[in-house]
Amino acid sequence: MLIKPILLFDAFVVLVMFSIGLRVSGSELMDVMRGRTILIRTLVANCVLIPAIGLLLVYIFPVTRDAMIGLLLLAAIPGTPIAMQFTKQIQSRLAFAAGMTAVLSLVSVVMTPLAVEVFPQAAKGNERPILSLVGVIFTFIALPLLAGLAVARRTPGIARRMVMPLLILATLIFVFVMWETRLIRRQALISIAGHGTILAIVLLFLSSLLIGWMIGGDRDMRRVLATSTSMRNVVIVLYIARYCFPGTSVYMIPIAYLSIMVPANLLFHLCFVVWQRFHRHAQAQTT
Repeated sequence: MLIKPILLFDAFVVLVMFSIGLRVSGSELMDVMRGRTILIRTLVANCVLIPAIGLLLVYIFPVTRDAMIGLLLLAAIPGTPIAMQFTKQIQSRLAFAAGMTAVLSLVSVVMTPLAVEVFPQAAKGNERPILSLVGVIFTFIALPLLAGLAVARRTPGIARRMVMPLLILATLIFVFVMWETRLIRRQALISIAGHGTILAIVLLFLSSLLIGWMIGGDRDMRRVLATSTSMRNVVIVLYIARYCFPGTSVYMIPIAYLSIMVPANLLFHLCFVVWQRFHRHAQAQTT
């Protein structure tokens, strides 16, 4: 493979976060922050309820230590930019989807050192300090978002023209990443089989999807929140595995979760598209 998948993930994350900054104005981002009810529910769900479910799952299932670490990190860290590949199709809630992705991505920067501190022995044994890890995450997530907001504020016309090409490029990179990692993802699923690990990952995904849906709002908002909540930040967990747990199989867990959350969310949104078309057709027949 000429380009390592992690480098492609880096490029994808930078492009998506930069395009979010171009697309969402500072006022729209503040609107998400001002929606206190939904925001508080989202933060409680992502930073309290789902981490608690992660703890419950590793208590119930006799998973290995590496699988336990991977599951707990996934449960603790929300906000993957991958969610925008699905929520950007919900035109009625596009600004909300982009704003929520941005908010949860910034939350992930805060949650990362807190999550790693659960395993202090690994952090202390690592030759790269946690500050370096946070710096990498800030570089690939927060900095592109802020840069996009700055470009949109200074040159709104140019920013609008840049959004679509960047999103197309990000989509192409994402598809290429999924293709390039197909064998790695299959190996990850095979390697973690046993001890209820795959079932625990599936239950973490399903419970996160359900909690996101239950947060509230109209149907389109529920779709956004279900996807944003269920798609845990596999990119950051991969960063943590690389920096803090080298030589272990911790990285297998986010790769396996990626194999489940992407097709499941694709099916989730396709079902909605089919239902909406059927519903519109039925309404047209009755009028």
